[in-house]
Amino acid sequence: MSWREHASARRARPPQVRGAVARPRLLEALQSARILTVTAPAGYGKTTALAAHLADLGGACWLTLDVDDADPRVLAGGLALALAGLPGGERLSALLNADAAPLAVARAAAELLEDTDTLLVIDEAQHTQGTDALLLLRTLLPARVALLTRTPLRWPELTALTLRGEARALGAADLAFTVQEVQALLDANGVTTRPEDVRRAHALTEGWPIAVRFLVQAAGQGRLRTEDLRDLEGEAPQLGTLFEYLAQEVLGPLDPALKALLLRACVFEEVTPELLEEGLGEPDARARLDALADGGTFLTRAGDAYRAHPLLRAHLRAQVPEREARAVAAQGAAFFEGTGRWRRAMAAHLQAGNADAAARLLLARGEGWLAQGRVHLMERSLARLPAGIWAQETALYGLLGDVRRAQSRYADAVAAYVQAPELMGLLGRARVYLDTVQPALAEPLLARAEALGGDVRVLRAENALNAGRLADAVALAPELAESARYALRRGDLERALTVARAARAEVGGERAAGNHREALLLESFVLSVLGDPGGAEAVARAGLAEGERLDSPFVRSLARARLGHAHLAGGQLRAARAAYEGALAGAEAVAPRLQVEPLMGLAYLTAVGGEAAAYGARATEAAQASGDRYMTGLARLTTALGALEAGQDAAAALEDARADFAACGDAFGVACVTLALFVAGRADARSAVASVRAYPFLLAHPSLLAPARTVAGRAAVLSRLRGAVLEAGERWDLAGVEAALGYDRGVPLGHPGWTVDVQVLGRVGARVNGAEPRDWGRAKARDLLALLAVHPDGLAREAAQEALFPDADPAVGERNFRVTLHALGQVLEAGAPGGFFLDRGDWVRLRVGPDLHVDLHAAWATLRAAPGTSGRAAALLALPGGVASVPLAAVEDVAAQYAARLPEAIAEEGAYALAHGRAPDAARLAEHALTLDAASEPAARVLMRARYALGNVAGVQRAYAACAAALRELGLTPLPETAALHRALTSFAP
Repeated sequence: MSWREHASARRARPPQVRGAVARPRLLEALQSARILTVTAPAGYGKTTALAAHLADLGGACWLTLDVDDADPRVLAGGLALALAGLPGGERLSALLNADAAPLAVARAAAELLEDTDTLLVIDEAQHTQGTDALLLLRTLLPARVALLTRTPLRWPELTALTLRGEARALGAADLAFTVQEVQALLDANGVTTRPEDVRRAHALTEGWPIAVRFLVQAAGQGRLRTEDLRDLEGEAPQLGTLFEYLAQEVLGPLDPALKALLLRACVFEEVTPELLEEGLGEPDARARLDALADGGTFLTRAGDAYRAHPLLRAHLRAQVPEREARAVAAQGAAFFEGTGRWRRAMAAHLQAGNADAAARLLLARGEGWLAQGRVHLMERSLARLPAGIWAQETALYGLLGDVRRAQSRYADAVAAYVQAPELMGLLGRARVYLDTVQPALAEPLLARAEALGGDVRVLRAENALNAGRLADAVALAPELAESARYALRRGDLERALTVARAARAEVGGERAAGNHREALLLESFVLSVLGDPGGAEAVARAGLAEGERLDSPFVRSLARARLGHAHLAGGQLRAARAAYEGALAGAEAVAPRLQVEPLMGLAYLTAVGGEAAAYGARATEAAQASGDRYMTGLARLTTALGALEAGQDAAAALEDARADFAACGDAFGVACVTLALFVAGRADARSAVASVRAYPFLLAHPSLLAPARTVAGRAAVLSRLRGAVLEAGERWDLAGVEAALGYDRGVPLGHPGWTVDVQVLGRVGARVNGAEPRDWGRAKARDLLALLAVHPDGLAREAAQEALFPDADPAVGERNFRVTLHALGQVLEAGAPGGFFLDRGDWVRLRVGPDLHVDLHAAWATLRAAPGTSGRAAALLALPGGVASVPLAAVEDVAAQYAARLPEAIAEEGAYALAHGRAPDAARLAEHALTLDAASEPAARVLMRARYALGNVAGVQRAYAACAAALRELGLTPLPETAALHRALTSFAP
């Protein structure tokens, strides 16, 4: 019989995918290695993930296996059909027609895939496990292959390739939808819902793609309300279609004994062999659980415990009679209590309908579980208690309030605390206002709790700290003096940073959100103030991720505000505004305190942008209403700094801020205000110098609270201070601050407060104080600028005149040059002291330094740096292709040198990357060098080697052919070295 009678053309085509949403995270994983194994149970979207991203993975062929592919000849025929459309694909059919061995066909398929740099996706690869066809799949591994399977492929070749970084294994966790991807899918299907419903949908499905898509489809068709998702797990009929799929794909093939075990185990969230054997009398439980976990079902192992997907458990429980399920749960509860596993015991009591015992455990251990971050456990457990228990045990309302407080649902928390016993309720409500930093509201509640005999010492101390009364806080609780927040509010920033970093162990642990006490977010704020915007941004993003992990709206909003501070300190005003607006949107539904920081950031930005907005007043009012004088001072200071940057009068706001900081005992806040008042002309230089001496980063680095946003602006402040100090005949001791700004010889007096950026790469231009000049006065002024740019040390006046006006009468040339030089000076120094940026004497030169930069000079520094220097590769790729065309011999000479050196340097960097095992980087660099000079043989040799290292032999041939063609146009042929390399790399090609 012909091999075609066994092969299926339908299975050799990729499936059509509809309705898929972009998943950059998953795509990055799919692109991360030459060989992929994707292992997950049914419904996890293995097929969809690959089929939806085929276009992004380059050329790809597809083959779906079934039980018939256990026969090597059937599998070989499938390979021939799958690869038939590739150049040379007919070779496989010819081999089969000639009755070649299936293994020979597989080897030819591997060579064809390599030659064409094509990915082959093998779906349902588990069908070859333990069969004669397995060797054929393993023969394909030199090529680009993606193996999709329900059960693990334990091949030695895959292990070795993984260790070498050529293979990557993806699993259910990689395929599962994230919360953000669930939201994107809902949006794509026109379903509008609340963030908490999206998170609940994700928790219910655990990101299982088929379940997520079913839920989204049901919600989009109106068959399911997302706000009802909390009840979904126990209501199987709502997901009937999905459960039918589960029964068919997961439960259908199971041995009856294993299915019976699974039915009993489904009563519990997770089971252990000990529970089944000792608690429920199931023999040989471990081996049977392992069989279920290894068989491609939804039973997964975590240490010694096994658990099923929540939806599978819901389906299984629906098949167990209620009386039997309760009896099994009661047995489990007794086992768990006897072994001290209290959380599992509580869950089992709830399953058994023993509400009294569950409530007893909640009241005894709920506070500890909340401290461990088990907020969702507490919420689910409390929700399952019947109404009668709440009437008997009103302390449960206190636990519910703690849950809502941990979820940043403060209004709901207060409502719950009102129904708790009086002292518990008072303390709970006070903690709400401590968490949200509203000391004015917390104080009367603490007083009432103290009158009832409550121990409120620590709470009152924290409330005093929140109010900015540091002495009172430490008097009540001396241990608070060791906290990062205390150090920050008294102005000891380095101490605050040290303590915050010491608390980093909290990240990723089991705990509830600490809201404004999060060490990461405090660290980010301090780094912004100290002038490390990059570090502040990284820490703020880590804090945002922690807020997502903890599911805390408070932490997320505060993290976005701190991200805004980092962007503002770093001069990224647009990004800062977006972060502040996001923080404000998240704050408005949570707590007034959260609005202060985004409002004060927006107040700064609107003032700098010349916009009329009331953000500053709103920030101050929100801080004052909370009773926090420290934040009131900070809001006033930031708003005033924005006004100062915009050239507006900010003296009154600064004086109010100084009073706030002085009342709190914050020496740093007072120093910030003093320096800002000096800039505003309302403070003397001596006190301003003292402030800089105490906190040099206010001028040395881009601090969030600096009195000027730019380096040049801070240099101008230093220049004024230096002039005042020298005029008074006093000693100037801020040389270290000047050096930190780049002025090793001191900031020049009369600094204008701006910089000049000269451009000669690509085009001739200049940005003065961040803006392009509107009028150059004389056309020759641009030529003069380019001439001076290519002479870093300047040149004699006569030489410059001769270069610009070579054919002019000397007198005329001298006059024209004087006018041209004056025009260039007007462009560069409008408003600055004469000679600040441009020397105009007998020797004409640009005064290159911290205040004047030339892009060509920076480019030459990059070009001359050693290969492998940090950042050099990215800098080379970003450089313009050439120097601007200017009809001056000196500029044309430099342009020729630059044009020759740039591709040469890029090729050197590519060779370095290749030598250090970074073939993709080497290929990218070499390709860029060849766009600049198609005949660059060094770049062509690097590209050939890189493509060979990546397994792309056809790409080697293309690189050589393109370089040879470019050389022919110049009347040249490749060097022997290049030709020999080409022969060596392609010698085995058919």
